[in-house]
Amino acid sequence: MDGDNNPPKSKATTKKLANITANDGAVVPYDMDDIQPSISDQQKVGFFRQDRASQTLESEILELKQMTFVLQTLLRESKELKRELAVAKQVMRADYENKLQEKALDMYCRINEHVEALEKAHRERVEVVRRSFRQQLTNSIAKIAHDWKNHASKKMNAELKKQNSNTAALQDEHKALQNQVASQEGIIEMLKMQLEQQANAPRSEASTPTAVYEVEALKDEMVAMKRKVDGLESALDGKDELIEELNRDMERLNKDVEKERIHIKQLLKELEESKATAMQEISSLKRQAEKQRLNQEKDMQEKMKKSRDEMLNLAKQHAADAQKAEEARMKLEAEKEKQERELQKNEQATFAKAAESGEEISKLNRLEKHLRGEIARLKKELAKSTKLWEKKFSVLQRSMYALKDESYLRQTLQKQAATLHHATVTYANDAPGSQVSRNAAIQPQAPQPTPNTKHSKGPHPPLPGIGQINPTRDRKLDVMSAYTVSPPPGRGIELFSVNEGQIVEPDDDYEAFTDGNFLPLPTPPPPRWINDDSRPPSANPGILMAS
Repeated sequence: MDGDNNPPKSKATTKKLANITANDGAVVPYDMDDIQPSISDQQKVGFFRQDRASQTLESEILELKQMTFVLQTLLRESKELKRELAVAKQVMRADYENKLQEKALDMYCRINEHVEALEKAHRERVEVVRRSFRQQLTNSIAKIAHDWKNHASKKMNAELKKQNSNTAALQDEHKALQNQVASQEGIIEMLKMQLEQQANAPRSEASTPTAVYEVEALKDEMVAMKRKVDGLESALDGKDELIEELNRDMERLNKDVEKERIHIKQLLKELEESKATAMQEISSLKRQAEKQRLNQEKDMQEKMKKSRDEMLNLAKQHAADAQKAEEARMKLEAEKEKQERELQKNEQATFAKAAESGEEISKLNRLEKHLRGEIARLKKELAKSTKLWEKKFSVLQRSMYALKDESYLRQTLQKQAATLHHATVTYANDAPGSQVSRNAAIQPQAPQPTPNTKHSKGPHPPLPGIGQINPTRDRKLDVMSAYTVSPPPGRGIELFSVNEGQIVEPDDDYEAFTDGNFLPLPTPPPPRWINDDSRPPSANPGILMAS
């Protein structure tokens, strides 16, 4: 059946291969145009399934076996490369974390020193302000006391002068009144003596009427003099009352002055007491501040000690992990050397067999070049993805430690007595355009379409029979299907699928790295076909083979 379906080109190719094998393995030169793919390389099945040849010639079985062996060898080498990359990444991550811890400890110590310097400067400024206000209070108290003494002395001198002037006037008036009263009393005594003399004198008849008149006149004059004396006595009593009232006023003023002196003494005493109370409060506040500072220093030292212990433990753990990784790497290198020796032996045997046919050698060379190019491209993509994720991780670490430092500074500065105005902290990116690229790189990966689902809502429903396995199909084709595939049709399709661009395949579940206790790698960046209008690549990985 195979012979009936072969075109003339395929028959010519078969004849050339027979001629090459008949010449005892000698390589016969040929043209590239003579090598034409058979019908088995051209006939395809399915659109959503992996592309496979529908037929296989008997002359292609040896070629398929050799390609299978080469692909298995490449897969082993790729797994070893992945393992080495994982080990190197773990070592670099441990080194990076150690350096990060050292930088964090250095930053923590520098921040503590800066905060202590700020506290010291604040305490010095507070002491200067307290001394200045204390000096101002002392000067104000001395000035008020001096002004009050001057005012009180001036007021007392004015009152004394006023009282002295009033007393001198009253004394002069009193003396004048006393002299007047004494003169009036002398006149009264003289008149009384004259009356007695007149009464004792002998009366004559001739002089009787005249004497009577004189006596009556004298009586009237005596009554008038008595009235005048009574008026002078009443005036003298009034002056005495005025003098007593002035004396009472002087006593009252003296009492007021004494009260003012007592009040001034009380004020001075209260001022001294308030100064003593203020000094006690200041000393108590100083003691409290010193106690609080000591407590803060003690807490800070405990936190620093705890952080140092944690960092030492982390460093020991990282050192142990690095040692384990180094041991695993040494084991892997030994296994790799062993596998390389076996691979060299197998390659020698393979090349000895492959030297029988020049066409097979040329195909293998082209396949090797193509696979090497694919490996180089994958290595470049892997390096690019690794650098991108390392950059993202470093930015995330810096942001996290910046937030921690800012929260610590805020909590510390809120407990202090200092008031810091307009204190802001800003964190800039490494480059002006880094944010745009970072946002573009962190976009979530779009879900891939699953054409084999039962409820597909796309514009092209799956064809009948797709996703089903033919029970009469040969199982050997499934074994070799992962290594014998043709390029997928359609535009905008990458040479390898998304799963082949990963460092570790999701189906491996890291079973190969359980001995070294390696951490899983981050999610790879989204592929380039997410924003493309063309269909996504096939879910099954495929390799383009040069025919």
